[in-house]
Amino acid sequence: MPAALVGTPVAAVQQGDFRVTPVNGLHQQARRLRRSLQLLLASLQDAWSFARGSGLLNDAPPAVRAAHALKTMHRLEKGWALPDPRAGFGQATAQLLSRQLSEHEQSSGADWVWLQGQATLQRYRAYANGASPAQLSEPMQARAVQHNARQDFASLVRSRRSVRQFTGDPLPAGCLERAAELAAQSPSVCNRSGARLWVATTPEMRARALQWQDGHQGFADRAGAIAVITVDPSVFHAVGERHQAWIDGGLFAMTLVHALHHEGLGCCCLNWSVTPQVDRAFKRSIGLPPFESVVMLLAIGVLPAHYTVAHSPRRPLSEVLRTLECYP
Repeated sequence: MPAALVGTPVAAVQQGDFRVTPVNGLHQQARRLRRSLQLLLASLQDAWSFARGSGLLNDAPPAVRAAHALKTMHRLEKGWALPDPRAGFGQATAQLLSRQLSEHEQSSGADWVWLQGQATLQRYRAYANGASPAQLSEPMQARAVQHNARQDFASLVRSRRSVRQFTGDPLPAGCLERAAELAAQSPSVCNRSGARLWVATTPEMRARALQWQDGHQGFADRAGAIAVITVDPSVFHAVGERHQAWIDGGLFAMTLVHALHHEGLGCCCLNWSVTPQVDRAFKRSIGLPPFESVVMLLAIGVLPAHYTVAHSPRRPLSEVLRTLECYP
């Protein structure tokens, strides 16, 4: 019997009747205080990292200017896709976009952001000259969309499981590129597309990435690749967007996981629940930009002919699906 339980009545032990002594109470209070201070310090460091890496305090970097232009483009494009756009809308927005693209071209040249912006301005000119909004948006057919969306997506989702058994073979050529291209279709705030996919395929880089993650032991060393999903904070420039990286990055990650499953590969999500100190050390060790937000890691590998997965019960639908109700 542990020393702490010596002299404790058996009935009290069986019923869990452990009374907190003054000494234990002080230890608990000290532990809570220490954890509270650690949380406060980590939150301050996260806030400072967002302020430094985002466009909140500095609009000058090219990536920040590009994000502003993409946001302005989206304001015009989504306006034309509304059921009943306001007549003549967008003049001030188009003028703003023109200025932003001019500044962007000076720093970054005629890259894809500039080209897309010019295409948006061209559509605005057509709109100003009488073109209908329907002519300026992408036409869709409900029957075709529904047909494509119903190609047994349920089987794809239900058959995906976290895999921890890999052959150790290299990944087939082109599979990561195809999966990444699909993941890039994920929604992001104002189409700013800040998610990034970093992939380690050599044994040295895989080991270097994994040494900072707690939860990969016993299986990830046989993965064909270790992926790191990050979000570039320079696409954000408002205090209200301080958590947007986890939203955009999570959407990108889930699409990537489904795409890898569609490619016939196995993968396991590796959490990145670390302190700011570990986060900085990790980025330095594998060469990530210091201010990018690490969302998660993925172990990706070739499936063996026969393997097992963990029993992973999900909450019943009654606990997941809730209805909002109005109260008087």
